[in-house]
Amino acid sequence: MFTFVTDFDDKNDYRTMEDNKQERFPIVDESGEVVGSATRGECHDGSRMLHPVVHLHVFNSQNEVYLQKRPEWKDIQPGKWDTSVGGHMDYGETPDEALVREAGEELGITDFQPVRVGQYVFDSRRERELVYVNRTTYNGRVCPSAEELDGGRFWTLDEIRAAIGQDILTPNFESEFQRFFLTPKDETYRLLTEQIGALVEGETDAVCVMANVAAAIHSEMGFFWTGFYRVIDGELRLGPFQGPVACMHIGYGKGVCGTAWQRRETIVVPDVEAFPGHIACSSLSRSEIVVPVFNSQGDVAAVLDIDSRELGTFDDTDRRWLERICGFCRM
Repeated sequence: MFTFVTDFDDKNDYRTMEDNKQERFPIVDESGEVVGSATRGECHDGSRMLHPVVHLHVFNSQNEVYLQKRPEWKDIQPGKWDTSVGGHMDYGETPDEALVREAGEELGITDFQPVRVGQYVFDSRRERELVYVNRTTYNGRVCPSAEELDGGRFWTLDEIRAAIGQDILTPNFESEFQRFFLTPKDETYRLLTEQIGALVEGETDAVCVMANVAAAIHSEMGFFWTGFYRVIDGELRLGPFQGPVACMHIGYGKGVCGTAWQRRETIVVPDVEAFPGHIACSSLSRSEIVVPVFNSQGDVAAVLDIDSRELGTFDDTDRRWLERICGFCRM
């Protein structure tokens, strides 16, 4: 939210804008629990009271990222390129409500499906923010606010990498984007595999192992659905999973899961609608990977099924590491 301020001099009369310093924000602890409130001015005056903000990283199907240009009248990081959508939560708002409001106000986007990828505390000399990080894939029209922004455009990942450290991007965008989107996938999977190995070491109950493997992958990677189907009486039956409700029975050779069982190999599906015979447990699933789990006799005992809301999420890196992780489920 902002206010208009009118200034005059001998040559020109002009109107400028500035943030409304009396706007009231919630004050929170690091878990997000509201513990009080304060004005924008108080939050930005060096008091470093922790207040929540929402960020939305808008990707298109070419994996380009929309960045907004901050106007020169902003009191923090004027003229820099910043997160697609970013704004403070108003007192009394939830993070989801604030995200919808900010996306509409800043970019004119209303029909999007956000995915929460994490949260963290951003510290600077001037303020402390609890940042709720979200992403979405959006191919519709983007209409940056002429009042709140100095425009915006989609950037390739290579352009972003080249701009980091060049005083072009806001520091909080740089650190956040590197942390959540530019971290090499191999390193993320390496750490996850180590965590899972330690977590399930010594456990002999297959269901217990699958439950914790699904939970660890889902929590770390932020996929839409992560779970196992077990081979029982000639069909795949729903096993431990994380995410929304799912199909409970899948036949041999049916859908992506049944086909992976039949072929005894991992199947990567960039677009589920293009896969013949795909079984749609949820219309929100856009891409998928299914990895067979073999028992000690070399038979397929289960499959690991992972779905994403985004097209083209999975690649050979996912396949290699998830096959290794499924080795912990071998009984």
